[in-house]
Amino acid sequence: AWFSKSSLLGKALPHHFIESMHACKMLTARWLSSLLALFHLAAAASSSTCSSELNKAKSPNLLQKHVTDALPQKEHGLSNAVDSTDAMPSLLLRPSLQSGQPEEVTFAISVKKWYGVDFAGGTFDVDAVITLQWFDARATRLLPANSTSTSLATDKARAQLWLPDIAFTTAAHNAYEKISSSVLIASNGTVTKVERAYVTLKQGYQTADFPFDSQDVSMMLASTTYMRDELELVPVTDDSMWGAKPEIFDNSVWDLVNSSMKAIIDDDNMLRKSRGVLTLRVRREHTTYMASIFIPSVMLLAMTWTSSWLPLGPPFAMPRIAMNAFGLLCQVSVSAMANGLVPATGKTSWLTSYLELCIELQFSVMLLSVMIISIEQIKDISMDASRLNNVIIMMFPVTTAINILCLDAGGKHLSRCVAALTMVGYMAYLYLAEKPQKTG
Repeated sequence: AWFSKSSLLGKALPHHFIESMHACKMLTARWLSSLLALFHLAAAASSSTCSSELNKAKSPNLLQKHVTDALPQKEHGLSNAVDSTDAMPSLLLRPSLQSGQPEEVTFAISVKKWYGVDFAGGTFDVDAVITLQWFDARATRLLPANSTSTSLATDKARAQLWLPDIAFTTAAHNAYEKISSSVLIASNGTVTKVERAYVTLKQGYQTADFPFDSQDVSMMLASTTYMRDELELVPVTDDSMWGAKPEIFDNSVWDLVNSSMKAIIDDDNMLRKSRGVLTLRVRREHTTYMASIFIPSVMLLAMTWTSSWLPLGPPFAMPRIAMNAFGLLCQVSVSAMANGLVPATGKTSWLTSYLELCIELQFSVMLLSVMIISIEQIKDISMDASRLNNVIIMMFPVTTAINILCLDAGGKHLSRCVAALTMVGYMAYLYLAEKPQKTG
């Protein structure tokens, strides 16, 4: 305006310059107007916020009023459901708790795979399926709408309904590997739990007839929580649900003879349990030990016997003694290997007694061979050493067979008595065969 009013400058400056200045003036005015408008809006918003806070401070029970307005709906709608739930017993308690009757749980144990027996360790391994079934009408509340049954994972089911807590009581430490587990709830209130697991079970074995033995291996179930006055196990009536099939033993040294399943009462002072037992009677195939024990032991006996076939001359004295000594030491090694197959239960097995008999017979022959060589070399004795050697050649197979038959028929003590009598018989023959020298 100052430029436009100045006559001197107005005449001196170009006309378009003056128009540009007017345009800048108009833009500046608009910018200042917009800025003032923003300041007014901010002030209005701040005032509104302060008023809202002041109203809340003046009305502290506003939220309480909304909640109070909603209370009648809860009282007429949800409160009845809550009261009815509280009146019912918890699903986590056993169904017959109020009546005082024990829960009846039907059980079945089925063996899917047989992994063999650790005879020395006192265990056996199986892949087993445990089926448990009981009645709980309360469990039907967990069914979805318009559904006749539902299946839950056992871990989820444990948090929603009662489970009997049944497990193998003879499982080895940290030897239970669960493969699958589920709980099926039916609309009629029947609850079925099916669990499959790989498990190692402890078992005591009878060693007297090893390796011609048959064993009873047992899988025992019981509740880990409840006594028999609270829970009772009952075997399933369907035979197809329990036991083992003979074909699962095809790749094993054991054959299935028979199987049985029953429930037993086990009372031991305050520990009173209802237990379910599946027993498998299995028979060992002794042919496994023919190549590893019996054939080597027989060959060592024959080696000891054939040492007597060598001549009695001085060049053959050392080979005779060496064959007897090597045969005896090898038999001791076979016996040590066989003892490692038998549990350390303090009971002597048939195999151990047999190998002990072989060692005793070989030692007797070695002792007699030394005596015969000594008789042959001593000139002052008129005894015929070759004739005594021939007697051993003829009698050793006979006495060995008699001793083994006595071991099989009468056991360890009878066989040892016969072995001792055999040695006494050889000594008696040596004494009677000696002829005193003629004097004078």
